[in-house]
Amino acid sequence: MDRFSEKSLLSLGDYYVYGLIDPRSKQIFYIGKGTKNRVFEHEKESLGSPDSEKLKLKTIADIKNAGFEVEKIIINSNLTEEEVFAAEALSVDEYERINGASPLEEKDIRHKILVIKINRLYQRGMDEKVLYDAVRGVWRVSKEKVRTVEYVFGVYNSLIVAVYKPSEWFVCKEAKDRLPRQDIVLTPKTENRLFFVDERYEQGFPLDENESFYIGKSIAGLKLNQSAQNPITYLYPLEKDKIHI
Repeated sequence: MDRFSEKSLLSLGDYYVYGLIDPRSKQIFYIGKGTKNRVFEHEKESLGSPDSEKLKLKTIADIKNAGFEVEKIIINSNLTEEEVFAAEALSVDEYERINGASPLEEKDIRHKILVIKINRLYQRGMDEKVLYDAVRGVWRVSKEKVRTVEYVFGVYNSLIVAVYKPSEWFVCKEAKDRLPRQDIVLTPKTENRLFFVDERYEQGFPLDENESFYIGKSIAGLKLNQSAQNPITYLYPLEKDKIHI
């Protein structure tokens, strides 16, 4: 089984929490949040990265090589986005990283920033390249507006988990061979969306001074509508005691 039926998808609701079990030990080795057929995608990811040292993917590969199948369980279903974050298990280190992060204050913002919430795409311990591709697109944004952006934040549950400096933006239909992810299917509604590349990141350069400052901070205290369905928010330097959104 590699996908749910449409009837099961309706029963699962918008969000659910699931677990992956090693059949050899009957132990859960991964707990995640999901929508639609997310629970099945880890095995596909493992097939695409057979030599990965990432613990989740390595465990899946070991299970397959031993002639077994990964067992999957649904821990909770029919959850809202807020409930799924609360239900997903966190280690104490992860909890501290998210909830104990230093706050990013209004006075600290010195650049034109595009904030992208990646709550649905983020997975704990995800590979840096996968995180980069999750943040960089594709998004429904204004071509003129994003070209003034100096930095892009990838934000998970108010925590800045990634910071990039876009070197170029592309329209999807004009750069199909450079799309960030293989699962992106262009339609009339998505072909005009945009994605960026960060050449410094792709060339392996370390974080610059500004990226190092922003990374790992929390935006929870900023005047942003973080419950909005739109994952995109623009953040500009303080001007006349206001943050422009």
